[in-house]
Amino acid sequence: MNGDSNAGFMEKVIVTGATGFIGRQTLPFLQRRGFDIHALTSRGKTGKAAGNATWHQVDIFDYERVRQLCMEVKAEKLLHLAWYDVPGDRMSSPENLAWVGASLHLVRSFIENGGQKIVQAGSCAEYDWRYGYCRERFTPTDPESFYGECKASLNKVVEGYCRQKGVHFASGRIFFVYGPHESENRLVAHVIKSLLAKRQASLTHSNQIRDYLHVADVAGALVALLASNVEGAVNIASGRPIVLRSMVDMIGRKLNAPEFISYGKRGNTKDRHPVVFADVNRLSKEVGWRPTYSLDDGIDATIDWWKENQKITMNNY
Repeated sequence: MNGDSNAGFMEKVIVTGATGFIGRQTLPFLQRRGFDIHALTSRGKTGKAAGNATWHQVDIFDYERVRQLCMEVKAEKLLHLAWYDVPGDRMSSPENLAWVGASLHLVRSFIENGGQKIVQAGSCAEYDWRYGYCRERFTPTDPESFYGECKASLNKVVEGYCRQKGVHFASGRIFFVYGPHESENRLVAHVIKSLLAKRQASLTHSNQIRDYLHVADVAGALVALLASNVEGAVNIASGRPIVLRSMVDMIGRKLNAPEFISYGKRGNTKDRHPVVFADVNRLSKEVGWRPTYSLDDGIDATIDWWKENQKITMNNY
């Protein structure tokens, strides 16, 4: 169930990556659930904001500042979303290792100052994609990328440490995400922006089958997981696989610009992992959460956001 509730006592939650693609979307859900939010950003905002949110300018690699923050806030919950995310570089970058170290320090500082529950952003990249259908308790974690290795290793270590300390831990294994503020190099954003500009969207054959979820639903699912008693790995996905070409064609129809879609013009047309999608039984039955957006509605909302964003950009010139 998606219903939010105020519990009277305001639990404190530290949110890392709070200005990121997913992180910014979690704040309204946390506010509706009555959390006292302490949002971390590496730049910009500081101090009290609208609602029950306080912004802290903190570099997660400044270990002493992170330790001080945890001592000052003494939060009950941690929603750790921050990570290295440079499109085209994330999957293999050595920076992933640095983020493992910073994350372990954050977790330890949080627990040493009374932390009771941690939810970390995991990834479908932790799974062995040769299986296609990914189930938390059955599909092996055998990552193909360095990013996946780092995420899987971090989650395993933190889960063991939390068990030792009597702290609740869950990892939201996020699948494929689209929506406002998505990097322009990623599929949905690339297609929408190209078609709005009447430019060719050059793609692979796009016959791969994937599992996409709107970013607001990803955020809502992570917050629901944080507020629940569920522990361990939980897939954050729709559970409804779709052929990428079908999704791209949908965008083409909605923008009346199918002639600007060019399949087979980009990348290797031999995909070693033609099918990757999630079992979402833990999310729907144990966490009690279901998506708000259908793919059709989510694409409409995303197109509207890009149109509005384009107007704002043009008005700034």
